[in-house]
Amino acid sequence: MPKEKTHPTEYFVAGGFAGVVSRTCIAPIERVKILYQINKGTETSGLNVAQNIWRHEGLAAFWKGNSAAVVRVIPYMSLTFLTFEEYKASLNAVGVPKQAATLTAGSLAGVTAVVCTYPLDLVRATMATPAGAHHVSMSGALTSIARERGVGALYAGVTATCVGVAPYAGLKFLSYEALKGALGTFTGLQESELKPSQRLASGLVAGLVAQTFVYPLDVVRRRMQTSASVVYTSTWDALSTIARQEG
Repeated sequence: MPKEKTHPTEYFVAGGFAGVVSRTCIAPIERVKILYQINKGTETSGLNVAQNIWRHEGLAAFWKGNSAAVVRVIPYMSLTFLTFEEYKASLNAVGVPKQAATLTAGSLAGVTAVVCTYPLDLVRATMATPAGAHHVSMSGALTSIARERGVGALYAGVTATCVGVAPYAGLKFLSYEALKGALGTFTGLQESELKPSQRLASGLVAGLVAQTFVYPLDVVRRRMQTSASVVYTSTWDALSTIARQEG
């Protein structure tokens, strides 16, 4: 379907489906990353974390918490792609330059999706940790966390996440659009004519650039989501504490 005629439903459905596929494929890496981030420097490397999971829990453990991730990623990715296109169209309509509109729309879309789905992200992170292994379902985890730590705990770390996701989502969309444009110029093709492999490569590089830039805030987010014993008063408090204690 031509881009100018694409209905918002297509963005919503395509975003959700893409999220499920990508999240399931990278679930093992995501679990290793979460455990490495919250172990406060006790693990020497991500490879060491992966070896411990394999040795003590087995292959299936690499997908622990993925059901929660999939349930969360459907509305998250759907909202991200849908609101990105809507925000960008609105910004273009009022004369905002193309690159600025892409960056701003990406940031706003990321924050919108985070706020709407944050409790599901917190549950996903909790279920991926040893401390959250006793949770057998998302609904059970949501209820337990709210009962034991208060309803506000379902949004622990949301500020750090929004601070991180705004530049992340903005940079990701901006880099993706720029890379597609560069590839189109290099190959002599229109954007709509690019091969799936070329779009995939553009997405990989865009994600790498954006994730590297905001990674410290991702560490803070996971610590604030999963730590019941250490209470950080703010995103800055968490950043400074982690830097002071662990370097």
